[in-house]
Amino acid sequence: MRLAIYVAFLSSIGNRSGFLSSLLMSLGKELHYKTILLVGGSSTCWSLEPFETGVPILNLRGENNAYPQDTFNSQMLALACLQTESEDAVKLLYRSLKDMRDTPTLLFASSEEHIHDTLFLGCFRENMLNVLALTASSKEFIYSYQAFPTFRVIKRKLVEIHRYFEPQLKDLGGHIVSALPGNIMPRTMCYRNAEGERQLAGYLNTFIRNYVESINGTLRISWGLVPEDDMRHLTISRLSKIQHVDFPLGIIPLYNKTDKQHVYMEISSWFLMLPMETSVPRAHLFVKLGLERLLPIIVVVGAVLGNAHRIEVGLGPSWRCYYLADKVLRGALAQPIVLPRRLSPKLMLIYSLLLLSGFFLSNYYMASLTTWLVHPPASDRILEWDQLRYLHLKVLTIPEEFKYMSLILGTDFMTAYGSIFQLTNSTDFQRRRISMDPSYAYPVTTSLWPFLELSQVRLRRPLFRRSYDMVLQPFQVMSLPLPRNSIFHKSLLRYAALTRETGLYYYWFRRSYYELVALGKISYKEEEGNPYCDLKWNDFRIVWLAFLGGTIISCLALLLEVAHYRWHLGNSSL
Repeated sequence: MRLAIYVAFLSSIGNRSGFLSSLLMSLGKELHYKTILLVGGSSTCWSLEPFETGVPILNLRGENNAYPQDTFNSQMLALACLQTESEDAVKLLYRSLKDMRDTPTLLFASSEEHIHDTLFLGCFRENMLNVLALTASSKEFIYSYQAFPTFRVIKRKLVEIHRYFEPQLKDLGGHIVSALPGNIMPRTMCYRNAEGERQLAGYLNTFIRNYVESINGTLRISWGLVPEDDMRHLTISRLSKIQHVDFPLGIIPLYNKTDKQHVYMEISSWFLMLPMETSVPRAHLFVKLGLERLLPIIVVVGAVLGNAHRIEVGLGPSWRCYYLADKVLRGALAQPIVLPRRLSPKLMLIYSLLLLSGFFLSNYYMASLTTWLVHPPASDRILEWDQLRYLHLKVLTIPEEFKYMSLILGTDFMTAYGSIFQLTNSTDFQRRRISMDPSYAYPVTTSLWPFLELSQVRLRRPLFRRSYDMVLQPFQVMSLPLPRNSIFHKSLLRYAALTRETGLYYYWFRRSYYELVALGKISYKEEEGNPYCDLKWNDFRIVWLAFLGGTIISCLALLLEVAHYRWHLGNSSL
């Protein structure tokens, strides 16, 4: 959106109407404005002739609460009549054009001295950089000013002008701009170099330094406002307004209200990272696949096969299928089946399907068991807040974040689960979260979680995992808050969009991890001791119990068969 503000001091109407109309047409070709805004207008400044261009006209008529930015957010041309009561009209202009002061401005002044001493300096203090001016007595010259690196008034002839508004932020000429880091990893992180000087790291630091270099400025960090071991959290935007800082280097989530001076940087979410649950014991892995659910199917298949055999030999159907249990078990385990003679094609198909399904089932079981023995699954995953309370696991946070949680989660939730949260200062919070202290769970955003996840790649089993069930806020628009009426808003907004489109922003994000590793702020987590452990006798406890139970049952069955045979043999001899 390009806006044009024309402040006109007009002493006559007749001849000036044609001149103003011609000027509006020339500026319309450059600015392509779609709305004209009149501030403090009167019949002594202009008539309706210059505005008969088919463009909508807004007349504030001295309204103090007008805020056109909320409604008319397209190209706008504003004219202000300051011939009488100029101070009140200028105040009304500033008040009406909040968040629109980075636009080109034209002033019709009573004298050249008035331009130098009052109007241009006032516009510069109010962050209105692109300003032009005309005097009431001359139509030959037009005035502008250069803001950086030093304030300077420029006088040009109208007939020689090819472009009315020259960009002020294209080259600052080494002008100093200030930044206030939030000291929050991984965005900005303060440290001291070998000479003991304070330095700044993090992907947001790289972003702002490259931006300042692109406009030929000099970046100065406000170290006096940055704690060395603590972090500036949600107060960074408020502090920057008080201390007149150009760039508060902190990304904060947008709340219900929408501020026009935010630079949108990331789409994020806010969730808990939880300590990894204990692994399932190896001895339990042999029965974890849930094969007991197949027992009803095996019984049904056994009954079908048994009745098929009985029908073939001319017998009636029966529910007894125990004499085929051996064949069904062989098929389920993908073992060779002893087929009877003269088997019908239907039975051949049934046995083939049984053998094929048993083959896949056996391989699936062996593959799952092999995988689980190397990477055991978690026994009881934490899926809800009640489990945290049952396990006496606390969520560590800081007071500022806890207040925000109370706002988004609601009073009922905090009443029910407020005891789960434990508050601490920001230094202790950052230290425990970066070191991954398993004594607590921690709230984390998608800005930091990739760094913590990458630091665990050398572990056989991660220390923490991301929770997809306990999400504090699933969608967050993260933005860089600028001071009100910042002259860098549109320029920085455009630069941020370009860095995202070209992939530079994400490259700086990934590279900052290795930067923090080199500084010792974050490190790869290593296994303590020897992580590998061979299978032990106790790991096969259930297997040995099943084998021993099967052996005992087989021996008892053999003894019963021998006893039955001898009893039957004795009865036959009688």
